[in-house]
Amino acid sequence: MMIINRNVMKTAFPVLKWLFISLGAIFLILNILALTPAPFYMHRCLGEDSAWKKDSTKNFCPEYIIMFGGAGMPSESNLIRLYYTAEIANKLNKPVILVHPEDSVCQVEMTNYLTRNSIPADSILYMTGGSNTRSQSVCLADSFPQLKTASALIVTAPEHLSRTLKCLKKCGICNIYGIGAFESTVDFDLTLDKQKLKGNTFVPDIESTNIRYTYWNYLKLEIICFREYFATAYYWAKGWI
Repeated sequence: MMIINRNVMKTAFPVLKWLFISLGAIFLILNILALTPAPFYMHRCLGEDSAWKKDSTKNFCPEYIIMFGGAGMPSESNLIRLYYTAEIANKLNKPVILVHPEDSVCQVEMTNYLTRNSIPADSILYMTGGSNTRSQSVCLADSFPQLKTASALIVTAPEHLSRTLKCLKKCGICNIYGIGAFESTVDFDLTLDKQKLKGNTFVPDIESTNIRYTYWNYLKLEIICFREYFATAYYWAKGWI
């Protein structure tokens, strides 16, 4: 038994060694990337439709505005998408299709948000089938066959936009453009200089906004982006995009 255990340990040690080295290297790369603007541009690239940017100056007026819902209601992900949807629907005066699994709360609250922002209730349509981007795209194509010939503008989270457009086009909904619901950045001064903070004066104030905010925000963006890269690779392997 002792000989077996020693043999197992001898075999396992190199594996564990390289596992920890690999994990350490990945952690180091993530931290280095968080000190650069790379995560910002990774996220921006996922959330921008290159075709829309190219043709946005033309007279493109979609026949439908399709919003892919996020989490609960109210929630950060849903509210910002609803904000964009309401702004666009009011500007273009076009019907809205809400894509969100049917439940007892979210659909009603999402509708209430849009109607409070001057969207007529009779111009709000619903697609409640499916629970992921692929199944929702399939159900959308089946429930609204006119979308295969009509034009539409998609609103969803920036990180999901590219995969959503590819899924819809795979299902035959091709005349579409997309807008990622990006947050706006603040433009006021975040420095601590000349502010009365009090507290323990022996501990220095962290003046750098890069250390206080940017580094951590970029780490979060990296997780969001890499998760989306893995999801896109999985969808590609399944033949869904």
